[in-house]
Amino acid sequence: MNATSSELVRLWLEKANNDLKNAEIILAAQTEWPPLDTVCFHCQQAVEKLIKAYLVYHGEKFPFTHNLADLVAICMQVDETFATIQRKAETLTPFAVEIRYPDDFYMPSIEEANEAYAIAIEVKAFVLARIDERLSKTNDSDDEIRSAESGSE
Repeated sequence: MNATSSELVRLWLEKANNDLKNAEIILAAQTEWPPLDTVCFHCQQAVEKLIKAYLVYHGEKFPFTHNLADLVAICMQVDETFATIQRKAETLTPFAVEIRYPDDFYMPSIEEANEAYAIAIEVKAFVLARIDERLSKTNDSDDEIRSAESGSE
């Protein structure tokens, strides 16, 4: 993997972590009416970005889609064990678009939001276990990552 691809993987992972942080902040908020639709949206987005990071890591092309089952199916061409997370990931797909608009307004329950978050955390661990650990450390400085990629520390 070249430095450009490594940086792109790192950026996808960083964006995924930011989505998870937003979900965590909302879930931890002591408010009577937390925006649980936003929690579910950020969990879907985190999983989508984690999967896309994996695909970039392996040099796989992917379509512009929010459909997590389709993205996991591409991952399964590289690693069949992705089949173990396909159904769970797929449950988050509706939170990508449908939940964001008032046409068919739906507010998830706290249980659904917690489940979406649990799935996102599970997928994160699953994906990170299959990506070089140096790339998964999104809080490291660029210099440390470049040093690790070049093999000189």
